[in-house]
Amino acid sequence: MSTEELQALLDEEQAKYAELEVLYQNIIDHSTEVENELLENNKKIQMFMDRMRRYLSPQLHEMITGSKEDETSISYQRRKLTIFFSDIVGFTTITDSIEPEILSDCLNKYLDIMSSIAIKYGGTIDKFIGDAIMIFFGAPVFENDTAHALNCVKMAIEMRDSLPALDEYWRKSGINHNLTCRIGINTGYVTVGNFGTNERMDYTIIGGPVNVASRLEHASEPGGILISNATRSLIDEFIETRPKGEIVVKGVHTPIETYQVIGLKENQEKKENPFLKFDNNGFLLKPLHFDKISTDSEERRLMRFALEKALAALK
Repeated sequence: MSTEELQALLDEEQAKYAELEVLYQNIIDHSTEVENELLENNKKIQMFMDRMRRYLSPQLHEMITGSKEDETSISYQRRKLTIFFSDIVGFTTITDSIEPEILSDCLNKYLDIMSSIAIKYGGTIDKFIGDAIMIFFGAPVFENDTAHALNCVKMAIEMRDSLPALDEYWRKSGINHNLTCRIGINTGYVTVGNFGTNERMDYTIIGGPVNVASRLEHASEPGGILISNATRSLIDEFIETRPKGEIVVKGVHTPIETYQVIGLKENQEKKENPFLKFDNNGFLLKPLHFDKISTDSEERRLMRFALEKALAALK
């Protein structure tokens, strides 16, 4: 092979190499563009997920985004749930006398704290209707009937006990209104699932027990937690109550026995209070650190109970 032929062959191979190099660079550039596009799309998806999380209860958000397909395909189920209703006493009067901006801020603060407490106890937040809140326990995640009822009542107690601190916040904002709530709780079989249209669905509950829970809320005295006998029978071992008579609910053939929630029974407070431990010889009062800004309502309640019981034991 002559020198000219070798040179021609070398030039041909160099040309092929140059083409491959250009192709490789194009692939690198394209893959970088694809990677950047994927990153941008992932950011958008995460943004949409974060927005959706704000509109859904944690259980429902998990059911939609993290469950198997067949778990979300069921349109509805029949389940025994514990249902909670609450509203602010005299809220309509407040709305007529307070600037909308101030009212919105205070109401959002109230709903934010109530929602945090509900999430803490595993409640599924169904909806907010102005100042009213509807929550249920037992779906989409089921544990057992007693746990659902007990968590619901404990949640209601903590919500009630958190109101004094919220009332102080409202007063500093210019709302001179004694912040109190009415709460109603009932347990019974309801239909739970997805209801709506192809364009918009709600995961909610329907049935007579929902109406009873709402009626109990309306019948409760300001600052009270009124429960049905169906709920009380599940939590009587743990929660102190007193009878409040019967109410008649439209659509229910027999009157509903009602009970006022007082609080956790003393043996439960002793068992659960982290600051006070009793034994056969006396008690151990653990160090308390109270800060009026950072100490939440539940810690205040436990501290107050520990000090009261310690003083009673000393007397």
